[in-house]
Amino acid sequence: MKRFLLLIREDISRLAQMSEEEVQQDIAEMNSWVEELVRFDNFVSGEPLENEGQTIGKPVATDGPFIDSKEGISGYMIIQAENLEQAAAIAAQCPHIVQGKISMELRPIMEISQES
Repeated sequence: MKRFLLLIREDISRLAQMSEEEVQQDIAEMNSWVEELVRFDNFVSGEPLENEGQTIGKPVATDGPFIDSKEGISGYMIIQAENLEQAAAIAAQCPHIVQGKISMELRPIMEISQES
């Protein structure tokens, strides 16, 4: 099985405006999905991230002259799957993807050989 990084992207301003009840509902939905991933041996690790942070260095490229400051990375997960297509299918089952609350960037983790 190959490992994949899922970068969870969403509107950070929406997160800051959520009630405690909405936050707990979102957490419960994600926890339920993660339990399914664990059950099928696809979950490796993951954590939510705080809303505040810093960008270090200059952007290499942007989509246009303005950066959309509302979107940010709110968390990450590492999953394992047979290939990129299976990993994408797993990610697409996330309830927050289905509800249109988030998007995910899916990246294969490069395996580097440890030569002795």
